[in-house]
Amino acid sequence: MPAPKSASGVEVTLEDGKKFSAEVLLVAVGRGPVSANIGFEEQGITMDRGYVIVDNKCRTSVPGVWAVGDLIPTLQLAHVGFAEGIMAAEEIAGLNPRAINYDGIPRVTYSEPEVASVGLSTAQAKAKGHDVVELNYDLAGNGKAQILKTAGSVKLVAAKNGPVLGIHMVGARVGELLAEAQLIFNWEAEAADVAQFIHAHPTLSEAMGEAHLALAGKPLHAHG
Repeated sequence: MPAPKSASGVEVTLEDGKKFSAEVLLVAVGRGPVSANIGFEEQGITMDRGYVIVDNKCRTSVPGVWAVGDLIPTLQLAHVGFAEGIMAAEEIAGLNPRAINYDGIPRVTYSEPEVASVGLSTAQAKAKGHDVVELNYDLAGNGKAQILKTAGSVKLVAAKNGPVLGIHMVGARVGELLAEAQLIFNWEAEAADVAQFIHAHPTLSEAMGEAHLALAGKPLHAHG
């Protein structure tokens, strides 16, 4: 519903009738490529809603023409654009690089607390036919989280008796944990593989270790 203004700010009413008041209302309508009237279509390049359509090596429908970054309908993240540019350059050079697995790209929302993830959600994993098991590790059981006075969790999505399919985190600085998380996902590690590694204390990285310990049936500092 429209957000009426008042002397103190705005009020928003949700579909279920709940009301929220705030000083400022931010409306995000998304973003898209600025590609109109440049001549792409005239050259025979396949487009869709302003995006250039490419294959898994960022090749367009016109031989010898590549496109990368926010111009193509992939994740609009700086590190994705870097990776696509490198892959395209190596493909042009004849090095036959490996295609990017977009499920394995780390994603961070730089809010407070941060939200970070890599891999599949539970719904995506089930849609791919996996028999899914989940585990939520509460950061209340992590010493460094208590020092930082942050709350949150590490959620693991895994195939039953198989590899970890997704890692999803909420908490201060959890974006820094994505380096290990993307290795776990991209190398198709199982919970037991990660559980054997020792994480330094007190660090947030212990939450990653203890989540996998718990999923492997060996919980340590479980909370709640």
